[in-house]
Amino acid sequence: MYRSSAPDDLRSPERRCWLKQAGQLAIAGSLLAGGGWAVLKRKQNLWQVRRERTLMQTSVAVTCLADDVKAAGVAIEAAFERMAATAAQLTRFDAASPLARLNRDGQLAQVPAQLDAVLRQALSLSLLTDGAFDPTVLPVLRYFETLRGTASTDAHEQRVAERRDTLVGYHDLALDAHGARLLRPGMAVTLDGIAKGHVVDQGIAALRGAGIEYGLIDAGGDIHAICGNDPERHWNVGIVDPRDVSRVAAVLQLRNAALSTSGNYRVFFSADRRLFHIVNPRTGWSPQSYSSVTVMAQRSVLADGMSTAAFSLELPRLSALMDAQDQQWLAFSRTGEQRWRSRELPLIAGTAERV
Repeated sequence: MYRSSAPDDLRSPERRCWLKQAGQLAIAGSLLAGGGWAVLKRKQNLWQVRRERTLMQTSVAVTCLADDVKAAGVAIEAAFERMAATAAQLTRFDAASPLARLNRDGQLAQVPAQLDAVLRQALSLSLLTDGAFDPTVLPVLRYFETLRGTASTDAHEQRVAERRDTLVGYHDLALDAHGARLLRPGMAVTLDGIAKGHVVDQGIAALRGAGIEYGLIDAGGDIHAICGNDPERHWNVGIVDPRDVSRVAAVLQLRNAALSTSGNYRVFFSADRRLFHIVNPRTGWSPQSYSSVTVMAQRSVLADGMSTAAFSLELPRLSALMDAQDQQWLAFSRTGEQRWRSRELPLIAGTAERV
C-alpha cells in the first residue's frame, strides 16, 4: 500500500529506484518465489504479515497490514483453509473431485455449493460475452496439451482442433433440479479461466470475516486488495511486460477491488506461443489478437473470467463490453508493441492508448 508520483519510463533508473522504494509491489501475471511466514514492521504499531503457499498449481501469497501480528496470522490461516477447500471442489486435475466426476460420467446429481456457484457464474459470463467465454472448451484444451513442446503448428493441428471444437457449447451444460449434466457424449468442463478468481474471493471473505481491514491476496495473476474506508489508501500493482517477464510494463492503483491478468507468456504449448492455454470457442484455436489482457472488477471471479473472455474479443467489442460492465482494462497487442486501456483505468506508471 503506497501512494506516490513517479517517472513514466519504467526502464529508467529513476523508475527502478521508485519501484524499490515502493516496497513490496504486487505483480499481476508473475509467480512469486520463496515460502513461509514474513513479518515486517511498516510503521509504528503497524506490521505487514505475509504467508505464501502453493495452491491451484501456482504460488499464492496472502498479505495483511495489522497492529496485531498474531491475529493477522490467524486470519491468513483461515483464508488459506477456505481457499483450499474451495479449490478442491473446482479442480479438474483430481480424479475424485466433483468436477472430474462430472467430466467422466457426464452428470453429477449432487453439485457442491462452490462448484454450483462457479458453474452458474461461468454460464452467466458465456451469455454476457456471446460465447467468448465457454467452460466446455476442455476437449480442445486437452488436445493442445498433447502438442506441448512443438516448434510450431500447421493446418493439420488446426483441423484436429476444429473437430474437437464440435464438442464445445455452453448451451449443452445443464444446471437444474437434476444437478449438472453434459448433454452430448464427449463433452467436458474446465473452470481454469474462472475458478482461481472465485477461490481468491473466498480468501478475501475469510480475511474480512476475521476483521482484517488492509489485505491483499496474490494468486499469480489474480489479485484482490482490501483497503478499508480511507480513500487515500490503496495498493500498487505491477503488470508484467509480456515481451520480457522480468520487467514491469505498467503500475495500477487497486483499492477494494480485484484485478486479473491473462497472457500467452506463462502457459503455452508451441514455441512460437501461437498455441496457449486460452481457447477461442468460435474457432477452436488460441486467439491471436493479444499477448496480455488485464481486467479490474469488484470481484475476482468476474475479473478472472472477463480477462479470459477478452482474449477472444476484437478491440471494439472488448471496449464496449467492459464499459457496459463498468470494468477497467489494459490490453497488449500480440507483439506487445501496442497497448490499449479503458479511460478510467487508474494507471500511475506506463503508457497505453485510451479507447
